[in-house]
Amino acid sequence: MPLVVLLHYLLWTLVLRRSRKWNLDFLTGIEPLVGIMRQTTNLTIPSQGPSALRSLAELFPSATPLRISILVGVARGKGHLLEESTVIEFGTSTMVFFESRLPLELTDKLHLENFDQSLETDAVVVAIRDGVSHRAIAARFVAEVRNWIVQG
Repeated sequence: MPLVVLLHYLLWTLVLRRSRKWNLDFLTGIEPLVGIMRQTTNLTIPSQGPSALRSLAELFPSATPLRISILVGVARGKGHLLEESTVIEFGTSTMVFFESRLPLELTDKLHLENFDQSLETDAVVVAIRDGVSHRAIAARFVAEVRNWIVQG
């Protein structure tokens, strides 16, 4: 273990020296943090582009913004069920759009259910777009949903 610590220290000091940020006062705590904060006052944060979900929903002109919490379930081998809580962000009369971390693929059959069970239906994944941390999913209802809010 001490060898690992020594290697870590040597690599860290090499990185600091190469990046020209080697400052012994900073490491010992003598330099005030206010000085460091002043150095980053002109920092600009790049604006985020449109999300993967929004750009996927824009492919369907009748998509309407929504906010409906749901539970998504998908069956995997040997009857294993994967579930995730997410939010329907856009919808049409026959489709829903949401973000997911589940390992979904095109043509996967999903079960969608909201918490008061007024929406309980099956859908099929028809489009996927990869995002930064989630995947944008478009799923089409398998059958007509009578009490669905969005009318087409």
